[in-house]
Amino acid sequence: MDKTAPPILECISLSKTYGTVKALVDVDLTLRAGEVRALLGKNGAGKSTLVNLISGSQQPDRGRLRVSGKEVHWSRPGDARAGGIAVVHQEFSLVPGLSVAENITLGRWPERRTGPGFIDSKTLEDNARRAIEMLGEPIPLWQEVGNLSLAHQQLVEIAKALLDEPRVLILDEPTSALNSHEVHALLALIRRLAGQGVAIIYVSHRMKEIPLVADTLTVLRDGREVQTLGAHEASAEKVAALIAGESSQAAARIAHRDRRDQPVVLSVRDMRIPGVLSGVDFDLHDGEVLGIAGLLGSGRTELLEAIYGLRHGVRGEVSVAGERILRRRPRRMLARGVGLAPEDRKGSGIVPMLGVGENILLSARGRVLPRFWIKPPREAAVTKETLRALSIVASTAGQEIGTLSGGNQQKAVIGRLLAAKMSVLLLDEPTRGIDVHAKGQIYKLIRELAGNGISSIFVSSELEELSEVCDRVLVLRDGRIRDEVVGAGATTEKLLALAMKEGN
Repeated sequence: MDKTAPPILECISLSKTYGTVKALVDVDLTLRAGEVRALLGKNGAGKSTLVNLISGSQQPDRGRLRVSGKEVHWSRPGDARAGGIAVVHQEFSLVPGLSVAENITLGRWPERRTGPGFIDSKTLEDNARRAIEMLGEPIPLWQEVGNLSLAHQQLVEIAKALLDEPRVLILDEPTSALNSHEVHALLALIRRLAGQGVAIIYVSHRMKEIPLVADTLTVLRDGREVQTLGAHEASAEKVAALIAGESSQAAARIAHRDRRDQPVVLSVRDMRIPGVLSGVDFDLHDGEVLGIAGLLGSGRTELLEAIYGLRHGVRGEVSVAGERILRRRPRRMLARGVGLAPEDRKGSGIVPMLGVGENILLSARGRVLPRFWIKPPREAAVTKETLRALSIVASTAGQEIGTLSGGNQQKAVIGRLLAAKMSVLLLDEPTRGIDVHAKGQIYKLIRELAGNGISSIFVSSELEELSEVCDRVLVLRDGRIRDEVVGAGATTEKLLALAMKEGN
């Protein structure tokens, strides 16, 4: 990177507000040709908003954008692409049944001159090959994308972005689904692209990658730029402190309890998932709220799914109350009092068209209620008590659960587990997408359940939640549990530093 070169991209006092939420406040960013800028910050820090403004997905409320010294105003992403800005999003947008070449040129298939509606396959192949050659990685152009590895699918996404020969390439968590070998190959590719003069914004939670790929880094917090510094100046501890802020030093607001002297209700030994987990061991104790911390892609969700029996190809042992569970399946885990509240609440946690009462009773039938005969008075009593105990706001038990707020839907998901008399709750991102008040209600509920002897494993990407809710937090890194923090010592800053720590 030539530090004397004129800027390729300039963001000047960019600001964006959604209702009463200030998502971005007077953010400045200057990027030069060949520079790799890491963009860091916790969830809600403003990273996605900044990327959306630069890429034309949204427009700023105030502030200016310049590309190569010229002020620009994007009204849609296509304008930004034409102006030299390309984005590779974290979620793939590939069509599995189409070939690599067809995916790279998707939406831009060339037509034959002989008539509209006929694709010029030769030009399509030439354009796709040009993008692949920029990658420097041999990928068969006519192989179906669905048959490629995740690493090669990620390269195809990047090739799509390179087709227009962008001056600025934005990569959003590009290594989240890759193993360590694939990560190093991708980082080498990014450095090659930078060497060709492409300016790159690299959004990541993985601190150990930053010195390997970035020249500079910018930390955002609460929608504001905290600091921009050289990557060589940034230790994991320093960056963690910048990301977390002074608030992380505050004492936790709950009375944490050390429950390790209580009976073990669930035990996991040598849990292995190829490419994800490489030997996870831990115990959950009676009445304990156990947090699992880890960066995106660390295997937190996969761990809960493996315990619950949702994943295939898993090795390792799970015991419930001392009984080893062979051939784990959700039905068997439910029968032993272990229930899962999934991360995808709308897709996997609720049946939107059924009433809230019906959703609550789904797992109770056949366990605490008769399997074959509906007993309306008894079912009504269970529903009424669950709605009352969890303060679920609904006009009636028959109101479609899909019409409730996110917080009330989430409480109903937990209520279904309680109605079925679950004693161990696997909670995967239980507060995702709900407002601050509803979050507080969920926290209070989990703590009250712990006081009544119900144990929980609490997975969250928001480390502040783990600090506030959990009695003990395990840090998942590089496929294993690497650290354990008990009680009020589990501050946001400490957990973040441990999650981003390199090595063992």
